[in-house]
Amino acid sequence: MSPRSVAVVGAGLIGGSVARAAAEIGAQVTVADPDPAVRDKVAAAGIAAAVGADPREAVAGADLVVVAAPVPEVPAVLEAVAGACRADAAVTDVGSAKAEIVAAGQAALGGSFVGGHPMAGSERHGFGAARADLFRDASWVLTPTEATAVEAYAAVRRFVTSLGARPVALHPDVHDEIVARLSHLPQLAAAALVSVALDGAQEQEALLALAAGGFRDATRVAASRPDLWVGIVRFNRHAVVDALAQLGHEVDGLRRLVERERWDDLAGYLERARAARLERFAKPVAAGPPVALELVIPDRPGVLAQVTTAAGRLGVNIEDLRIVHAPELHRGRLDLVVSGDAAADALQAALEGLGYEVSVGEPW
Repeated sequence: MSPRSVAVVGAGLIGGSVARAAAEIGAQVTVADPDPAVRDKVAAAGIAAAVGADPREAVAGADLVVVAAPVPEVPAVLEAVAGACRADAAVTDVGSAKAEIVAAGQAALGGSFVGGHPMAGSERHGFGAARADLFRDASWVLTPTEATAVEAYAAVRRFVTSLGARPVALHPDVHDEIVARLSHLPQLAAAALVSVALDGAQEQEALLALAAGGFRDATRVAASRPDLWVGIVRFNRHAVVDALAQLGHEVDGLRRLVERERWDDLAGYLERARAARLERFAKPVAAGPPVALELVIPDRPGVLAQVTTAAGRLGVNIEDLRIVHAPELHRGRLDLVVSGDAAADALQAALEGLGYEVSVGEPW
């Protein structure tokens, strides 16, 4: 079931798209944004029951809260709204750096906070670029930890799915390492490519005329707002530095191949990259019919994070989950639904390797 009421704090591209999509699935939406011009646009769109400047007013009474402020501002917003949220509300964010935000969120909100990051966006920004279908078929990373409440995680996962996205669970540190290579590094590399193209160019018009489609595609994200990206990179600086060092090593290796006229080696390098791009980075497809897995779990912190992280590492999407408590026995049952027999077999083997009792059941 989707939440009946959703509060969105920050109505830029991502927050605005969340608000539009939530309204489209029938949720009552409240929005907070510090910019009066943005508030006017949200009100004019007719998607929100209430629009205001105070995030505490927006979140009061909401089933689910989505904080879509710029990354450096998220910890302060989470602390500000903590006392205004309902005790049973699930709270998430959309920031593309997770470790520091998850720590801040759980310090302020405990197990009700679930870190999130939709892997969707545009070089455009602001509410004017927001679309209700922005998340359709996109991956949406969720980052549960040992402190995450199962009910909160399940609520956020259901909401993400209702927007058409594919939730993927990863540990916050693993997320930051991956997006440093897949998102943050390409952003910086695009800026570097533009800088190289401009360096020494004498004729601006000739430069524009000769810019081919490949260059335009590779540098599209360089048109994104610098202030947003500085904040993102600052919150994930260690992983970004490692990714930049790896890119530097690769570029230096390419330079040596060309300098030494090792054309066969260059062809092999390019072929490996071509094959990887076609095979490993192709758009995911549905894995098959739903399969339910039932786990006997101990009554201790960290079980949800361990299970979802195992699924995330395998690339297995958990379509649904629920927990049946048996507190008098100090244990319970965690039911998962995944797509396809192959995914179910792989996840079952991984969980059994972690010491869980796992059996195949019927999807509910």
